[in-house]
Amino acid sequence: MFYGVDIGGSKTAFAVFDAQGVERERSVHKTPPTTYASFIRLLAGLVNAADSRWQTAGSVGIGFPGVLDSHGLILAPNVSAIHGRDLQGDLQHLLARAVYADNDGHCFLLSEYHQGAAAEAELALALTLGTGVGGALLHRGRLVNSGRGGSAEFGHGGINATLLERHPGLPLFPCGCGLRGCLETYVSGTGLSRLYQHGGGEPLSGPAIICAWQRGEQAASDCLSLYLDILAAGLGNLMTQLDPDVVVLGGGLSEYAWLYRELNTRIPEYLMKNVAQAPVRAPVFGGSGGVRGAALLARRAALPFS
Repeated sequence: MFYGVDIGGSKTAFAVFDAQGVERERSVHKTPPTTYASFIRLLAGLVNAADSRWQTAGSVGIGFPGVLDSHGLILAPNVSAIHGRDLQGDLQHLLARAVYADNDGHCFLLSEYHQGAAAEAELALALTLGTGVGGALLHRGRLVNSGRGGSAEFGHGGINATLLERHPGLPLFPCGCGLRGCLETYVSGTGLSRLYQHGGGEPLSGPAIICAWQRGEQAASDCLSLYLDILAAGLGNLMTQLDPDVVVLGGGLSEYAWLYRELNTRIPEYLMKNVAQAPVRAPVFGGSGGVRGAALLARRAALPFS
């Protein structure tokens, strides 16, 4: 059996998959807010209980929202319980077995490569639009990454200067990474709220802004038009630079069908001449992709720990 763990800021999902990749069980647990000891006890307890239920020592894969530092410690500011910790090494020691781990965006794309929206693509790219913006790149079925796990941080590339020409009042929002004008600060759920407030709106969540747009509110319509321009420009940059065969979007904002219609109309304006637009697709596995991809890490033991 193969166990997938998808660590989030508030919730952690655990699922069990059989050798054919069929999900056999799933549970969701509150992520311990600060205590590493309680977090690692939670994970070890889930694994040991699953071992007992399925009468086997399952292989373990973990997706986490962050990267590794030069010492192999997880940098995950949004999950303070594991920030600065050697989660993989400690869990391997506690469970007496190999543990595979990678960034949650990478797990998402790995899942979509296997029977999903990026199935059999030579070069596939993913962008996850959540509280922040994650990214992943996969070539011939293998994740493209460095030894620190920091590759494909597409959310921390700067926005296209053409946007500043078209929208001269567009502010350069500060980013948590220390820079300004990062793509993440505009096209994440938090970024959408920022853009709405920049246009004079009240502080609202992304879904609330979309509801206001659907009711016909002009401020919400203007905000979403600007949002779509910025996202299209970001995707156009990535298509020009990387030439992927397919782009898969994830995160809460990826669930709206109109998003893909709008993007496919706008992206050509931001492509280098003679560069073909890659199809932008919705995920097949949606919110299940992270935990499924984590289990696939364990199934594909040849993948290096990134």
